[in-house]
This record gives sequence, C-alpha cells and structure tokens, in this order.
Amino acid sequence: MLDKAGIRSGVRIHADKAYCSQKHRDALKSRGIKNGIQDKAAKNGPLTRRQLQRNNLIAKARYVVERTFGSQARWFNAKILRYRGLALAHAWHTLLAMAYNLKRLPRLFADRRIITQT
Repeated sequence: MLDKAGIRSGVRIHADKAYCSQKHRDALKSRGIKNGIQDKAAKNGPLTRRQLQRNNLIAKARYVVERTFGSQARWFNAKILRYRGLALAHAWHTLLAMAYNLKRLPRLFADRRIITQT
C-alpha cells in the first residue's frame, strides 16, 4: 500500500495503535518513512511514561484530520464508501470535501479566519 500511495521518504505517517506491529515499523523504516504509529501496551504490561507522551503527541496531530472525517460522517452520513472504482471514489470524496468546506464557510467568516480583500 505504501508503494501505491507514492509516499516520499522523510515523511511521517500517523496511525492508531491497531497498526502497531514490528512488521509495519520495519516497512516504514525500509522506505525511509518516519514512524508515527501509536504504541500499544503488551498484555499485562502498561505503556511507559514516554510511550504515553508519544501517543498523546501523535493523537494531537491525528485529531486535526480525524475531526474532519468525523464531521463528514455526522453531517453527510459519510460513514461508508458507496462506490466501486477509483474514479467514482475520488469524485465522491471531492464532492464531500466541497460540501464540508461550504458548510464551514459561514463559521470561518464569522471567526475571521478568512481574510477578504476589498
């Protein structure tokens, strides 16, 4: 999957602890990709303080993206992809992103995050 995605070396990949395995860490390392996979506690063994801090940092970075997906799921019932094929899936996600941005636009103007030039 990493090869198909065309991810450059030096980029950090963030993922939740479901992807925490030596196989995934080795795959990232062999491609020169920085590991941003959250650590998972071993059975009957809690995470160290450093691992907890690292997981929190990764979670903060992932939240920025995950909240967008959560909002799309709530607002547009976009929990599953209803199309087969890359072209239709891409079109669906493009339209979903446009709808998401249009829904947020009034709030962005109200918060003055978007500066208009007159």
